[in-house]
Amino acid sequence: MTPDPLDALRLPIVPVEPRPEFADDLLRRIEIAQTAATAEPGEPNAEPGGPAVGHAATVRYFVDDLDTAISFYCRQLGFQEEVRSPGAFAMLYRGSLRLLLSVPGAPGAGRALPDGTVPAPGGWNRIALQVADLAAAVAAVRDAGARFRDDIVTGVGVRQIVLLDPSGNPVELFEPTAGYHERSRPRMRGDRP
Repeated sequence: MTPDPLDALRLPIVPVEPRPEFADDLLRRIEIAQTAATAEPGEPNAEPGGPAVGHAATVRYFVDDLDTAISFYCRQLGFQEEVRSPGAFAMLYRGSLRLLLSVPGAPGAGRALPDGTVPAPGGWNRIALQVADLAAAVAAVRDAGARFRDDIVTGVGVRQIVLLDPSGNPVELFEPTAGYHERSRPRMRGDRP
């Protein structure tokens, strides 16, 4: 029997172990998406002339050690683990921010590009997390062993610092100052009070 030439293109099946709360949260998200899809133009969460758009931002980071990264983000920065595929991928949430953690060389986003380049952690692009008390937040993560790229600096409307996750990905912590401006987001159907 001749082997199927498409077998070379098929990705291996990677088991996913979701948290028990995953089904409830997934159902809530589906209900929000269905509500948004049936909203009339002009209603909250209705996109004129197009499909409904979710309001969560998603960032993907490549990490060297998945378990260490999950522990860092959950214990030090207040993320919650949603889904984990051991050794390959995790999905974490903090408010409306979804953080995808991928291991270089693993199936999916971690796979090598056609030229052989494998994704790697690091760089300067980063997520920025607002905190109420920057000095207290820095002290807490520093006590837990976090590394920093710099010291606290004052920018336009914020005080900020860049710390590194265990793989070297930058994370900015910032505290608003008097000149800070944030665009208000209208409340959308399905938002939790």
